[in-house]
Amino acid sequence: MERQLAAILYADVAGYSRLTGQDEAETHRQLNQGLNLLTEQITAHGGKKVHEAGDAILAEFPAVTAAVEAALRFQQLMGEIQATDADSDQVQFRIGVNLGEVIHDRGDIYGDGVNLAARIQDIAPIGGVCVSGAVFDQLGSGIEFSYDDLGYRDFKNISRPIHVYQIRAKDPYENHPMAAIESRVKGQLMFDDAIERKLVTRGRCACGSIEIEISQESLGTGFCHCKICQRSIGAPVFAWAAFPVDGVKFVGDQPQRHRLSLIAERGFCAKCGSPVLWRSLKPELGTYLAIPTGVLDNPEDYAPTWHGGIESQLPWLQIHDDLPRARCEESPFLRKAWGSMDAADPEKWIALDYAETLEIDDEAKPK
Repeated sequence: MERQLAAILYADVAGYSRLTGQDEAETHRQLNQGLNLLTEQITAHGGKKVHEAGDAILAEFPAVTAAVEAALRFQQLMGEIQATDADSDQVQFRIGVNLGEVIHDRGDIYGDGVNLAARIQDIAPIGGVCVSGAVFDQLGSGIEFSYDDLGYRDFKNISRPIHVYQIRAKDPYENHPMAAIESRVKGQLMFDDAIERKLVTRGRCACGSIEIEISQESLGTGFCHCKICQRSIGAPVFAWAAFPVDGVKFVGDQPQRHRLSLIAERGFCAKCGSPVLWRSLKPELGTYLAIPTGVLDNPEDYAPTWHGGIESQLPWLQIHDDLPRARCEESPFLRKAWGSMDAADPEKWIALDYAETLEIDDEAKPK
């Protein structure tokens, strides 16, 4: 059978059975409205509706950009139409887009590419659009969008993990969903909710001259792939766990500190060079310390919960997990910190002045 490469769009209604049980007539009206609108957008963007199956639509496009544009425009229009309806009463779609080979037969399309588009649709947020890594890699400058890197996902009957992204229409950074995570811990990075941990953990530098006693729970954990972190620790990625300043005590030698960039400092052992802390300096002195996970006695208990700075992730370092991913420029904290130093442009977010010595009031230093 002849195969053809195509961009495949699969859309389905979220919670259709529940909505039908609540109000069958109204749900059917909204469903028809949505299916007609999606069909219009598919056609307007050069696609072809292959079939409808109940509350789902399958379509193919000759180009991935057209498929994604159609999906985003449809979700935008549906949102405008339903802006006055209660969320629980809305017919809302999830959409998945994939790029793959399809087989045309009996007026339909078949193949793993179609199956994967349907699987990606399953994990898309209600009212949202998710795409495979193959689609993301083909999106050019002709379409403006924001995105969340959802990591690698395992899907039923798909032999390998698939990189998945959530695609959104371009929004100001203040509306980025990660901003809600940051707001949970005032003045700190975009941490997830604190995970229940032991109240006390310990750590040490390589030579043992610095011991770390931690008496409060972790605020959050993560990976950082940014260039500054890569250079400061001499490794492709920095894994960290954050703790309140007043919950961290350094026993024995005290860390030597140096200005890592215009907005942060790092602490290290003067004898062996082990990095033992990271702390923000701008727009004000940070109330938490990011401790390198590797210096903790029980690093296995502080698994990272997200990836930051992925714009600098090295191409040969592939971490196949389903953790959320974000670029530095998407962080409200980093924008505020760099902006306070007249460096609002993310292109300027580099280590600028290693010679400047940081002075911190003694009472602000962790004991």
